[in-house]
Amino acid sequence: MRSILSILCILVIFSCSGAKSTTTANKPNKRNLKGTWEVTNIRFVGEEGLYKAMLFDSADSACFKNSEWVFIPNNATGKFTLNQTSNCKAMTQRIIWSFFESGDSTYDFQFKLVDEKNKPLADKKTGYRLKITELTNSEMETRLKTTYQGQAFDVVLKFQKTSDDINL
Repeated sequence: MRSILSILCILVIFSCSGAKSTTTANKPNKRNLKGTWEVTNIRFVGEEGLYKAMLFDSADSACFKNSEWVFIPNNATGKFTLNQTSNCKAMTQRIIWSFFESGDSTYDFQFKLVDEKNKPLADKKTGYRLKITELTNSEMETRLKTTYQGQAFDVVLKFQKTSDDINL
């Protein structure tokens, strides 16, 4: 029986991420994201074990389960909101976002944390890039490729559209 591998990592995805995916060569349309979305599933893909990851310099990956994301395509702004639980603090963070063509016929969803004037946060100069593996008008799946202590694994986030409403 294999022992459980416990990994604690801070997941910072820099703009030079070279993740591969199975997404099609069709360029994603910003209008596909318009509205309010919920992260319905988070899973880890890699060696057998137990993974724990800090996402987007904000909170533990478990806190992003059932988080709400709002995307406004006409000015590429939005936010994510984490719910209060016994292990997670409630928080709302504004973002600016876009799509990035990776050069390998795939696309990434990328974003930066911003203030209420949509200026990047001074202490958070990095951005985050997630490989799009699926994007429809009602579902999105993204994959973050990372390593910890030389072992590669992916964090897969599954989003489900809950509304066409866009309230910041």
